[in-house]
Amino acid sequence: MDGYQVRFIDKILDNVHGFIEFTAVEKEIIELPIFKRLQSIKQLGLTNWIFPGAEHTRFIHSLGVMHLADQMAIQLRYSGEERQLVRLAGLLHDIGHYPLSHVGERAYKSLPANPEDVVRNQKQRVIDGLHSVGDTRLHYMQEPSNPYHHEHITEQVIKSDGDIRGIIDRHCGGCPLITIENICDIIVGNVERNPKISGLVQLVHSELDADRIDYIMRDATFSGTSYGGFELGLFLRNLARTDYHGGEIIGVHPKGISIADQFLMNRYYSYTQVFFNRHVSILEFMARTLTEIFISKNTSEYPSPEVLLQYIKKHNGKTEFLYFTDRAFWDSVHHVSMGYSPYADVFQELLLKYQELDLTENKQISVTFSSEEELREHLKENPICRNVYRDDAETVPILNIESFTHQQPSAVYEQKLLKLLEEGKISPQQADIMRIRRLQEGITIIEEGKEPILLSDSPASLMSRLYSTKVCILREYALPVQM
Repeated sequence: MDGYQVRFIDKILDNVHGFIEFTAVEKEIIELPIFKRLQSIKQLGLTNWIFPGAEHTRFIHSLGVMHLADQMAIQLRYSGEERQLVRLAGLLHDIGHYPLSHVGERAYKSLPANPEDVVRNQKQRVIDGLHSVGDTRLHYMQEPSNPYHHEHITEQVIKSDGDIRGIIDRHCGGCPLITIENICDIIVGNVERNPKISGLVQLVHSELDADRIDYIMRDATFSGTSYGGFELGLFLRNLARTDYHGGEIIGVHPKGISIADQFLMNRYYSYTQVFFNRHVSILEFMARTLTEIFISKNTSEYPSPEVLLQYIKKHNGKTEFLYFTDRAFWDSVHHVSMGYSPYADVFQELLLKYQELDLTENKQISVTFSSEEELREHLKENPICRNVYRDDAETVPILNIESFTHQQPSAVYEQKLLKLLEEGKISPQQADIMRIRRLQEGITIIEEGKEPILLSDSPASLMSRLYSTKVCILREYALPVQM
């Protein structure tokens, strides 16, 4: 593996990282129409309506992830072949993204049975969200099961694209590690099929990876906020890796705890202040509602879920998927007739006028909580919450919940594992694998001569106190008289 050399042949100037260099294989991929498609998908959907500078795209974000993944790999002393592999995974990790990014993805991932029943659908989402607050997944990073998750769509795009495969084979065909399968495993977070790349998977697919670092820094830079401040150089110097019961773990030295805490805190505030901004939230709701209806109409630029998968499998030389960008949304908004669809036609008219729904007199409730019972206590007398359960309330509720981290202390985690073992849902061997994956997903502290632990287990980390803290923002918007 040491024989492969990463040789840069060109570069591009980036607002966040300065010059980003790329190799011959990367340059050819960047110039493909399927990759240039990302120039027409904004990273933050409609956020630029509220934060006008947020015009950045999935294209430049993908270059940034490639660059950061490589900087991490260099610090961790990975070989040239391993660096090229993780660079390609970072470059391609978002190639299957949807129009308006996560707005389009949410519509495809959970398309309601009756998309035109706008208010009922949204209230049910909020009810489901409130009732699932106490649910905590033991693993949250690895291989999402929904076939319409953007990572699975990305995997299908890469595996179906003869041009990408041909370019990689031509430039890296003699490198046993640089394969389409390994690239896709890194993107979807599969650490089990090929354990040799489990460390590289974490550079693009963990709680503190190149993807998250880039979007926090980039979103802050372009939105004009300060929440993306991050000591990147100090973080890189404190990166570490170790073998743990047959699996590779990527983490930070104890001196990097404050940097990891800083990252998680800034990510939390980026969500609450930018992504969950009251204007952004309602604009995304309106756009998602229209997207769900577009999917159900043959006259829109949005294919049905089944046809979308066909587009992806046959996209080589075709235009359907290449056209499936933010432009598809706006063309549909301009040209698709809603007919009799309660409120969808109102949303369509509002977006065409660059307008949005207003908050009701109840406005919003924003609370931090540590348990489902604590949240219920805060919400039980709130009029917004009461209206969520009323069919006659002509209002739209929007719920956002965010936590500092998904990590759980080992005592809490082991208690849940024990319950699964007692119920016969997992075997002892599976429990051992899950313990390793827990360290691979979270931010691990690696100290020589000691067992690796997560931030949430370290008294030196704020996460040992904040791991269970979440914020709930519940807003209520008024539905206007239909136009």
